[in-house]
Amino acid sequence: MGLSDNKIKQLLYQGRTVKGSFIFTREPACVEILGYAGFDFVLIDTEHTPNTSTEVVNLVRAAEVAGIEPVVRVRANDPALILQALDVGAKGILVPRVNTAAEAQAVVRAAKYGPTGERGIAGIVRAAKYGFAPTEKYVVNANKNIFIMIQVEEVEAVDNLDEILGVTEVDAIFIGPVDLSQSMGLTGQFDHPEFRGTVERIISRATMAKKPVAMFCLNSENAKMWENTGVSILTIASDTMLLAAAAKKLLQDLDG
Repeated sequence: MGLSDNKIKQLLYQGRTVKGSFIFTREPACVEILGYAGFDFVLIDTEHTPNTSTEVVNLVRAAEVAGIEPVVRVRANDPALILQALDVGAKGILVPRVNTAAEAQAVVRAAKYGPTGERGIAGIVRAAKYGFAPTEKYVVNANKNIFIMIQVEEVEAVDNLDEILGVTEVDAIFIGPVDLSQSMGLTGQFDHPEFRGTVERIISRATMAKKPVAMFCLNSENAKMWENTGVSILTIASDTMLLAAAAKKLLQDLDG
């Protein structure tokens, strides 16, 4: 991991916490602002947004301008969607609803070139500098640098966690607290002892397996709490949430 050019992998190898935020808009300026603010990565969402591949590539470009790693959350565990995100230049992917080791292995096959995986090679795509990158070198670098995260957000995934953690090429697991709470029949009850205990067990088992854990955090206080519990990849709020919070505070200050 330490030899990778991927900033996320480098920081994790150094034992540091990695900080990012979701991008729910299609606005490249939001990506640039987060980069200039000092975040390590942005998580460009396509699961819960209407962002198309055209919009994603512009968000990826903005990340490159601002020196921040672009990770794309695809809509589903679909090789075509994973290929598309990586071909436009994403430095990592997040795949939702991965519940078994077999599904995790499918993600790896879709994201990695041979011999590790089965990702289709097109040496003229943006990620390959439109053909200016020598194919052999490009393939080796892509396999080394792409950061793969999968979401643990259902009870089935928790039940199969040890097998999922055993999939070597998966770089990190991402706990989706809202969907996990729903799957447990505790929707939104994040302080419920059963939910907290489940999340803490996931973190503990991942730590034992030497697999970094990512988690969505509502705010800085929430992020610090989970960091102290062992989460090393903090995805804090989103561009829309940050704007809403700033607007709300501004009006409160004006009316106060």
